[in-house]
Amino acid sequence: MNEPVVPQPIEDEAHRVVHSLRLSRAIFPILLGLAAVAFLFYWQFDPEKFRSIQWTTTAFFWIGVAAALLVLRHFFISYRLYTITRHYFSFRKCLELIVLWEFSGALTPTSKGGPFVMLFVLTREKLPAGRTAAAVFYTMVLDSGFFVLILPFLLLIYGPIMLYPGMQSYHDVGLASGAFFGTYTVMTSYWLVLVFLLIIRPKYARQTLYWLAARPLLKRWAPKLQRLGNEFENAAGEIRLQDWRYHLQVVLSTIGSWTSKFIMINFLIIALVPSTPLDGSTQAFIYARLVAMFIIMAFSPTPGGAGLAEVALAGFIADFVPAGIGLIIALLWRSMAYYGYLLLGAFVVPAWIARQTAAKND
Repeated sequence: MNEPVVPQPIEDEAHRVVHSLRLSRAIFPILLGLAAVAFLFYWQFDPEKFRSIQWTTTAFFWIGVAAALLVLRHFFISYRLYTITRHYFSFRKCLELIVLWEFSGALTPTSKGGPFVMLFVLTREKLPAGRTAAAVFYTMVLDSGFFVLILPFLLLIYGPIMLYPGMQSYHDVGLASGAFFGTYTVMTSYWLVLVFLLIIRPKYARQTLYWLAARPLLKRWAPKLQRLGNEFENAAGEIRLQDWRYHLQVVLSTIGSWTSKFIMINFLIIALVPSTPLDGSTQAFIYARLVAMFIIMAFSPTPGGAGLAEVALAGFIADFVPAGIGLIIALLWRSMAYYGYLLLGAFVVPAWIARQTAAKND
């Protein structure tokens, strides 16, 4: 039986993706973030504690180290893209494309992120189909796998107190524990399905998606389902061609990118709360707590976790940081790691769209 022809991305879809990168879409997440900060200031701001912050040279040094780690993270994820695409792009080009990736993720709920925008972007950059699919789907496997695999190991070391301040038992049925176990279960299931369909049995992905595309109720989504099936097959073929060095490089760059993102918060805490112990065990525990926080935030309904992230951080570090200072740390963190990418995107995205429009008209 002949397989249905899989249409290429049509102009309506191209218009929709470009529309999703509009700078005006940044207004909503910015307003959410500001609302969260206002909420925190109303309930937690303590002028006395704020005045107690020592804005010394040492404090600014640690803030600078945190900013440097954010830059290092960007280099790690750019290197991962550079490796996954097998050096199709220059490293400098990968630095630019990661800004697009992070910007698109900042404008969509963290439950969706920017992967499918990047399928479009990398296709427009003329990256071969297999490498395009591998860059997106293998990245999804790596990022989810980092959390799914590291979490049990950390829980064995620290126990339930790692999940939230004051949590003494896994049977605690608070908002944090319920959200954590629910989200971790969903993330693990999602990761196992991706691993199975991308690495173990990729042909099943294509067959299943083509079968779904043939169902009358799903007819309107048939082209997208068929295209997604082909993308899985292309990605699997590309990944299986690579040697162990390729996989080691992308795994290490994934670990480096997430570790840099967490440790920058450690340094912000040290900057504003100089009494924080600098020993390895304390810093490792804070790192573990942040891993738990990011798992809970993984399926945030707000764009880029805006609003939720600002409130969540202050609560998760409450046993290390006074409430009145926690919101300052949250604001510094989000200003660098989230709003910083919105600002970079304001320069990079219009230039990229202009180049694509010019190339189309030539």
